[in-house]
Amino acid sequence: GDPAGSPYPAVGPYKIVIADSGLPTLDELTGRIRAAHAAGRAVAAHCVTREALVLLLVALDDAGSLPGDRVEHAALVPAELAPEMARLGLRVVTQPGFLAHRGDDFLRDLPTQDHQDLYRCATFFRAGVPVALSSDAPYGPLDPWTVIGAAIRRHTPAGRVAGPGERLTFSQALDAYLAPPGDPGGPARRVRRGTPADLVVLRTRLADVPADPEPVRAVLVGGHLVWDGLGAGAAGG
Repeated sequence: GDPAGSPYPAVGPYKIVIADSGLPTLDELTGRIRAAHAAGRAVAAHCVTREALVLLLVALDDAGSLPGDRVEHAALVPAELAPEMARLGLRVVTQPGFLAHRGDDFLRDLPTQDHQDLYRCATFFRAGVPVALSSDAPYGPLDPWTVIGAAIRRHTPAGRVAGPGERLTFSQALDAYLAPPGDPGGPARRVRRGTPADLVVLRTRLADVPADPEPVRAVLVGGHLVWDGLGAGAAGG
């Protein structure tokens, strides 16, 4: 990849959309994974349903996995598949924020036995599968605090709880957002001398953030102020 701070984009994982409207054959999917790995690229597989995930796991078991291979979305995951995902070295990039926006629709439209499989988080932590949280904006809520809140509370808009056993602690949810972009689910970035000054300045103590509806004082990107919570405006780059 490109060195840190480079103005040019790096080549990331190879995207594979396993669409339920037209699932690939096992041989086709295995071949695409092998080709990506042969080029030195991990795969980022779009998997929403359990059928897509099972197909991916079988294909990876045949093709072999590469560090950095990941599942995106993982909207419905039976708990028994989490250890297999860990065995294959997969990581997950998921969006529990959908529960805060569309959770009541999910609970209404899905069979009751599927409710516990929705946007799992804690199960992956327990199985040793690295987890990153994301927004999937514009389809999901962009605000990271909304996604973090959904991960720790699991509340639908109507106040129902979707998968209480999948709740993360605030620290787990925050760290799942703070991993380096090239290492989703990896060790959380910390403020250290010499690192890029991509910072969120809080108006309250970190421990009090979950109860604060507007915890952010300012946002800096590359050391430049891009959002000022006091209304002073953003500074130019």
